[in-house]
Amino acid sequence: MSEKIINKINDLLNEEKWTRATLSNYTINNFIELDETIDEILNSEVQDEIQDLCQEHLEHSKNSIIALYMCGIISLNKQLIDDSHLVELINIFSGNHKWNVVEYLTNRILQFGENKMALRVLAECYANSEREDEVFDIWERLIKIDYNEADIVKKLAEKKESEGKEEEAVNYYKKAIHRYINKSLFSNVKDIWGKLIELNIEDLEFFQLVEKKISKTMSAEKSTTLLEDLYPAIVATSNWDVAIDTLKRILQHDPKSPWARKEIVNCYRSKFEGHSQLEEYIKLSNLNQSWRNIVEAISDFEKHISFDAGNFVFHKTWGVGVIRSIKGDNISIDFSEKRGHTMSLKMAVNALISLGKSHIWVLKSVIAKDKLHDKVKKDIPWTLKTVIRSFNNKADMKRMKAELVPSILTQSEWSSWSTEARRILKTDADFGNMPEKLDLFMVRDKPITFEEKTFNKFKAETNFFDRYQTIQDFMSESDPDSDYFAEMFQYFTAFLKANHSSLPLSESWNQFRF
Repeated sequence: MSEKIINKINDLLNEEKWTRATLSNYTINNFIELDETIDEILNSEVQDEIQDLCQEHLEHSKNSIIALYMCGIISLNKQLIDDSHLVELINIFSGNHKWNVVEYLTNRILQFGENKMALRVLAECYANSEREDEVFDIWERLIKIDYNEADIVKKLAEKKESEGKEEEAVNYYKKAIHRYINKSLFSNVKDIWGKLIELNIEDLEFFQLVEKKISKTMSAEKSTTLLEDLYPAIVATSNWDVAIDTLKRILQHDPKSPWARKEIVNCYRSKFEGHSQLEEYIKLSNLNQSWRNIVEAISDFEKHISFDAGNFVFHKTWGVGVIRSIKGDNISIDFSEKRGHTMSLKMAVNALISLGKSHIWVLKSVIAKDKLHDKVKKDIPWTLKTVIRSFNNKADMKRMKAELVPSILTQSEWSSWSTEARRILKTDADFGNMPEKLDLFMVRDKPITFEEKTFNKFKAETNFFDRYQTIQDFMSESDPDSDYFAEMFQYFTAFLKANHSSLPLSESWNQFRF
């Protein structure tokens, strides 16, 4: 049986006459017949002999359609990486505009798994036959395996936007902007940045992430350009805290920017409208004076502006107090055991810490202990947010325990409370990890996705096997069609390229396969 098949293929190859006329007469049915023959080859387990026979034939008949096709399909069946024979075959038929045959060939390749070349060619086939919807379907498959493709991602975003599918459009625009950053194509980044400002201004944390990435991978100047485009949209929302943070970032890149300096004063005036000492503190800090270092001026102003009648402060000896009044350079403060204490403004700025009304220290001083105890014990997410936000939106479990035990919770209560708190910090989308430290938590203005939370964890880890476990967790819960996955995967490819020659046997590639 095996010899019979080998003789049959040998006869087919010898009988084949390659001419342009022959090529023009080739149809899909010819390849269907060849597929039937290939099934016979595979069932008879003579694929190695047939592949050798076809390879030998190609040495003197390099355009043999039968030999190219059989070699290519047998290679795919063996799961070999080399697809050069089928690429050559597709080039022959596409060069002769035999798009129906090309479509068949690409679909045949795709039966063995997704393939970037085949998907691109198939999209071209659909485009040539004006099957636009099918082109977009193929593009959606292509970008899931080609992490470098950016232009097609942008086209998909534009299509979704034109269809009124804004959420899907935003997701594609976000994916595209990351890919253009990786390609260092700033003009494309800037275009999409403007589109995302128009469609998704509320996702400010995304803009901050992209801006930092631009500053790190391209330049501070380009980063400033993006922030200057973003700033007017933030001002339009009257989100003065974010507007001020944006201007601080611009001034960090360009400390001498007169425009940014003027704008930050305007933002402070809007944020603290009604503050009794606003203009006095602007004057005292020299915030309007170009000769004063802007970082120092901002620091001075923000220290001063936190002092106003009714605001809370903390003294390391006297504890929490509330400002009763400010008259000239004198401040009167009521501490729990030191009522009506006065000090100069300069002394207050140096000796006191300003506290927000929701700071955990303030709550402990103004709310009855039993009432606060019940709230803390029953509402763990609220407690976590309160403590974390009390310390510049950064706190670890050690800090939380210090604030809650024994002043609010007992040690035994803490044991069960902290177990549930850790679970919430890990799973609740309102909480995230600081990128530089896994056990340092933050409260998100916008809920964090599982993908981003896992990516932040991955970046903070330093051990190879911890990172390997994290990417496994990512793949078990999320779609690899993610630019977060692409960046994590690049770590492993770079690792293997750098270490392949020196890896011990125990750390061979087989251990790292996904």
